[in-house]
Amino acid sequence: MDDKYANGFVSGLIGGLAGAAVNLLMIFLFKFGSIKFVDFAGELIFGHFPENFGEDVIAFLAYFGFAGTLGVIFAYLIPIFSFKYFLLKGIHFGIGVWFASYAITFLFKAPNLQDISLESAITNYLASFVYGLVMAVALRRWIKKEEKPGA
Repeated sequence: MDDKYANGFVSGLIGGLAGAAVNLLMIFLFKFGSIKFVDFAGELIFGHFPENFGEDVIAFLAYFGFAGTLGVIFAYLIPIFSFKYFLLKGIHFGIGVWFASYAITFLFKAPNLQDISLESAITNYLASFVYGLVMAVALRRWIKKEEKPGA
């Protein structure tokens, strides 16, 4: 694809998938933390964590839409700042989104997100780290593909 918007959106979706996988693995496989990314989305959409399959689906769609949108923002921002340390910038972006998400839910007093355990914070931090890294790797791949003549 030679469209910055599409490249960013797809990269954000890929990063979002990786981040959600880490988030869910940490919670369900390793029993570390309890607040999932889908819980954040559900809280912001419904005013409570998803309570049934339909709400889970809507919350996951919202999460992936948000992840894709963040990829678009990153794709448009990165040329402004330079491509040097690209992966580090992706990680920093992912962690920045994690911090901003926590701050926003605290400032707006989202009821179920006011008291987050250390384990959930660490789990979400690691998943956001992975989101930023994988998004940057995917976007760099699209950019390199475009730079090759005849690609």
